[in-house]
Amino acid sequence: MKKLAKGGFEIEDWKENPAGAKAGPKVTRASVKQRYIGDIKGTGTIEYVMIYRPDKTAEYSGVEVITGSIGVRKGSMALLLRGVYDGKEAVTRWQVVPGAGRGGLKDLTGKGEFSAPMGSKGKYKLTYELS
Repeated sequence: MKKLAKGGFEIEDWKENPAGAKAGPKVTRASVKQRYIGDIKGTGTIEYVMIYRPDKTAEYSGVEVITGSIGVRKGSMALLLRGVYDGKEAVTRWQVVPGAGRGGLKDLTGKGEFSAPMGSKGKYKLTYELS
């Protein structure tokens, strides 16, 4: 049976550095740590690769590992991320990587998204199943 987890997050650390060819478009790699509250409680560690346009908008992809809990189940899950930054807000779609979870989240499947305006706080939702 599918369930919906929702809540908020706060970015605790963001380290972004240039990557890619200097002659090409601006490409960066970012390592991010965030704290989740709500139906998901725990911490997430993200690795992004981002490409910026001259108008300061961007597209990015990455991988996140969240360690914590969904309801009474504790463990970790891995998410594939793909997002767009329009210059004001980042919207990221996420997909649980089947079979990559650990502990009580080892059988987790699902997908969702999170969004964050400029600043360190955002909101998420995840439609999931746990067997």
